[in-house]
Amino acid sequence: MSHCFFNKYTGLSIGVQFIACLLIWIVAFAVSPAGDRFFGIMVYFYLPAIFLVSTVLGLIGESGMIADGIFGIAFGILLYGVIFGFVMSFFKGRS
Repeated sequence: MSHCFFNKYTGLSIGVQFIACLLIWIVAFAVSPAGDRFFGIMVYFYLPAIFLVSTVLGLIGESGMIADGIFGIAFGILLYGVIFGFVMSFFKGRS
């Protein structure tokens, strides 16, 4: 497994996910009724990371609901980026 491939694909995946999430947030807030569907898909995609963050941090109250989602999506972007980097470097290393 090459570190060059891992770093390249991890960085690329994190960047693409960050830009996609940023665009979805902008669309969801700009055209609220029409953009809510994309926001819901994004939340369901990062739901395992949001759940993990909410159980580890144990935040309570209304601010905890918002913080869990924001921290969970940020953690999910990093986690899914690292997983994608490992998978791609594994497949590139085998060929």
